[in-house]
Order: sequence, then C-alpha cells, then structure tokens
Amino acid sequence: MTQVNEGIIGARKTPADATDFEREQLRFFLPGEDLAVKLHDLNPSLAWLSVFNDMKLIENERQLIAWIQNNFGSVEAIREVVANLAFFGPDTATFLKNRLDAQASALSPLLVTSWNLVFRHMRTAKQGFARAEWFDLLPQLKRGEHDNIILERLAEVLRPKLKLTKPFIWREQPDDKTPEKPSDLMSINYEIEEGLSSSDVLAVWPQNADVNTDTNLLRYLNAALIAALADATDVGVESNDGYSTTDSDVPSIAKHSQNEYRSGFQAIVRVIAEIWSRVVQKSPTAAIAFVEEWRRSNFRLIRRLALFAAMDKVVPAALVANLLIDLPIGDLFLSSVEVQRLIAKRWIELDETQQEAILSRVCGGPPRSWYHQGAEGDRAMDHLRYDALSNMVRHGLSIGDTASLILREIQIRYPQWMPKPPEQAGFRVWHEGGFRDRAAESDDLTDVTDENLVAEAQRIVANANFMDGNKWEGLVLKDPDRAFRGLSFEMKHGNWPQDFWRQLLWSRTPYLDPGTEPHLAVLLANCPLDVLATFAPAAAAWLDEHAKTLSANLLWPLWDHLTQAARIETPENAHE
Repeated sequence: MTQVNEGIIGARKTPADATDFEREQLRFFLPGEDLAVKLHDLNPSLAWLSVFNDMKLIENERQLIAWIQNNFGSVEAIREVVANLAFFGPDTATFLKNRLDAQASALSPLLVTSWNLVFRHMRTAKQGFARAEWFDLLPQLKRGEHDNIILERLAEVLRPKLKLTKPFIWREQPDDKTPEKPSDLMSINYEIEEGLSSSDVLAVWPQNADVNTDTNLLRYLNAALIAALADATDVGVESNDGYSTTDSDVPSIAKHSQNEYRSGFQAIVRVIAEIWSRVVQKSPTAAIAFVEEWRRSNFRLIRRLALFAAMDKVVPAALVANLLIDLPIGDLFLSSVEVQRLIAKRWIELDETQQEAILSRVCGGPPRSWYHQGAEGDRAMDHLRYDALSNMVRHGLSIGDTASLILREIQIRYPQWMPKPPEQAGFRVWHEGGFRDRAAESDDLTDVTDENLVAEAQRIVANANFMDGNKWEGLVLKDPDRAFRGLSFEMKHGNWPQDFWRQLLWSRTPYLDPGTEPHLAVLLANCPLDVLATFAPAAAAWLDEHAKTLSANLLWPLWDHLTQAARIETPENAHE
C-alpha cells in the first residue's frame, strides 16, 4: 500500500495526473503526526499543496517547512508557494529564511532573491498591521493630534508595501522560456491596506493646518515614498527607463478620472500633491523648496511631482525652464502627462533661448537604446515626438522652424496619425470611463425588458446600416449593469453571444449595482470552456481589472477556469 501511494505523489507527479481514486487513497495514507516526515521523505511536487489542504490533511503550516526546504532549488516550487501564500505566516518565514541562508551559496541568485521575497510577504501578510494602524490613527487625527509620532505613523500607513500574488498568465509559457527575474515567477505589486484611499486621509487633514504642520507631513510622506520606490527598484518592478509599476498606479499626479480604481502608489502621491497645493497657498517659499528637492530626485515618480507642482504660477519661470532642460531625456516622454501639461501651461513665460533648448530635446526623441534597431524602433520614436509636438501646436504654442519641419516630415511618413483627443494628451494608456456620443446610441433599447434585451439588440445590430452606431456598445458604455442582466437571461437558455460578452468585458464603465461584479465572475467561472475560449482575452483583462476587489473564493476558481480556456486555440483568441 505504501508503494502504491508513493507512486501517486512521487516522481514529481502532479494532481492533474492523479485519478479521483488515487486522491482518495491519500486520505488514508498521509494523515497523522508524521505528515511532515512523509512529505520530507517523498518530496512530492508542491502542486499538491492546495489539494492536501482541501483534503483536510494539513493541520498547521509547520508541517510544510521541511517539504518546502527540500524544494529551494525549484522555480516551480516558488510558483506553487506563491499561489498558496495564505497558508503561511511570519513564524514559517523565519524558519525558512534561516534554512535558505544556509543553502544560499548552492542556489542561483534568482532563486535566492525570489525566496526572500516570498518570506518577506509571509512576515507581513497575516499581521493586518496597516488596517489596525489606520483605524487607531483615525480618532487621533480627528482630534487634531499632529505630533511627529502621529505623522510618522501616518506616512508608514500610506507607504506601499510588497505584496505577492499568483501571476495572471493566460497562456502556457514556451517550454524553452527560462525565468530571468522574480516577476517571471510571481506577480509583484506594492499596495497599502485595502479600502484606504487618499480621500480618506485628506478628509481628516484640516485645510487650516499650520504651514509647519503641513510641511512636516510632506517630509514624512516624502521619506516614505522614497523608501518604497527604492525597494520597488531593488525588486525590479520600478525603473527610470521604461513603463513600470508607478506608471500603472499613478496615471496622473493631478486629480484625474484615470486615477480611479488605482491603488499602490496612488494614495501617497495624491496626498503629497494635495498637501503641497495647500502649502503653496500658505508659504510659497516653503512650497518652492519642495519643487527644488523633487526635481533632483533619483526617482522619476518624484520628479513627476516636481513637474506637477511647477504648473503653479508661484513657481518661477526660470525654475520651470531649468526643470524641463535638466530633466533626464527619457522623462520628457515617460512622464508625458505632466510634461505636456506643464509646457501648455507655462510655455509663453519662457524666453526664446529656453524654448529652443527644450524643443531641441523634444525633437531629439527618447534614448534610441530603448528600441530595437530598424523601422519599428524609428516608428516608436516618431510617435512619441509626434504626440509631444502636435499637442504643442494644438495649444497654439510656437515651436519654431526646425520642430515644425520635423513634425511635417513625421506627418508625411504617417498620414494616418492624428493627435490624441485633448483629454487623452500625454496618457500612455487610456481607459474609457466616459460615455461620449456612443452612450446615446443605446436609446432604441430603453423600453426593452431585460429578458428581451439581447435578442432585440441582436436584431438591431443585424439590420443596422453601415453608418448606424452599435447599439449594444452604447449600452455597455452607458449601463453595463443592465447589459449584464440581459446576458444573464440568455445564459439561462445556454446562449453566450460572444461579441456581446466581449464588448461588456472590455467596457471600463463602473458598475452601480454591487451585485454585478461577483455575479459576473460566477457566470464566467461556469461558462463552457470552448465558449469562454472565444473571448478569453477580454475575460482575462476584466479579471485583471477586478482582481483586487473580488473575494478569493471567486477570484481563483475563475482564474483556473480562464487558464484552461486560454489554452484552447480559436480564431478569436488568436487575434483579439
């Protein structure tokens, strides 16, 4: 019997290879106080970890320590532990860290770094420190307590901290794909406590606070932000030389609708920006001192704060010019939201020499080393220069003969290019949150019942003329809750209109009904695999957008279901 069960989980056999009967045999073979010894001796794949937990075989996390230690040399073990981090706490992290240190010289730097990240997450994940700290601070802030200890604690609550999750990979990696960095094995994010936002903090911070109190808070927040950025840079998810985690977390330093539903570095940056805007009204000298400090920072996100602040007329034009001239060349294009806004706001205050120096930098484009040699690299550089120069022209700014000639040459090479809409200027990624004119296109569906909604929309779409708008697209932009209710009725009859589902899942209009998001996740998790495969990319994008708000019991079953669906090749998911 022992040999049989050793065969079930031995030889790196995974749960996917075992039959239901074999799994049932394990219930009788593995239980007992010697589970840790059996796992150590047999050393099965760590893919069994969640299965053993579901089978109620694991009584406490200490039983897993020796088993994990046996697998320090496996990248697959890292992936499996990350997928099951909820099992582990700080005590396990301490034991494993000591054992890893003893073996580190025999392991690759990637493995050592990745395991250390896993242990960091284990130490903090179960403590719930930030949530308890915020609710402890809240009444003190409301009472007007703003001493240095309170400010330091507030900055610590807002400091984004490492959080690891199972990566969102929708297709199997190529067999010859070798992981090169920790982010190839896990999803690495920096988060603050869920539910805490910049508006929560600003709501309890008094508008009439003394300027010294405001500047003290800014100093503590600035130090916390620097610490978080340094850590994220060391981990490899933040960089000055490309789109990175802070660009995703903070689309705009200024308040903007594109910041909605963002987390991570968003809250601390928005608090810093708003408190600085209060300081500038109370003490321009103190506010300008922060701009001088920020523009010399080693971190691009902090230099973006300087660009944001320099839009205020209080900041001298000479400082604005120096900021744009001394800015690392890549920032002119990576920090384009703040750069383009600043140029539009303060350009006419700069003298001709300053303008020419800035234009020369823009016309030169980003570092050529960012792109592969050849036509594609040239095209990418042209696009960034075109966006910057065309936005200046849109604002009626003088760009001189040289820049005008470069802009015309780019327009000749790419006549199909058009300037971005004004509201999208500078944004590298734009999530449609407004309804625009397309929202009105759903009017023909206003009086249709939810039960008949999809059938009527299909009839209208099928009979539409070329110039007619897409009524269903208008509906999902205007009222995605109602569109989902209509699709729910169809699902009851086994109908999954793929195009309609695809458009709903790509829509980023917020739901007003709190039941839409969890109900939609349940339906997708029960969608037939062959059907789900036809709109898997859209479903994957939807899940990525809602991963932080879905409960674990909805998130991971849907993730697993989507992973299976994404492996099914269809014409739709091959080209979507």
